[in-house]
Amino acid sequence: MKRMVAIALLLLVVSGATSWAGEKEVFIGTCGSCHKAGGKAAPVNPGDKAAVVWKKYFKRRRHPVDLSDISPENMNIIIAYLREHAADSDQPASAVIPK
Repeated sequence: MKRMVAIALLLLVVSGATSWAGEKEVFIGTCGSCHKAGGKAAPVNPGDKAAVVWKKYFKRRRHPVDLSDISPENMNIIIAYLREHAADSDQPASAVIPK
């Protein structure tokens, strides 16, 4: 029984890490071409804003460039990543887009 619980916990931890890594890759792959040092737009880090600010930013369509070419699924992943690693999150992130 203890072994089954240990395996279940391990799978939960691994799946969470895989999910986070996948979200980060979507964020970097989609946003990184413009939001990097020397890119068309200023570098963006999730920890730059609070989670609610990220949510409102995209809900109110504040992004200056048309994002309609990003699939709704990827847009949700990007917003989730930004919110999960926002300044007020348990795991704020900065400097995630390579220079």
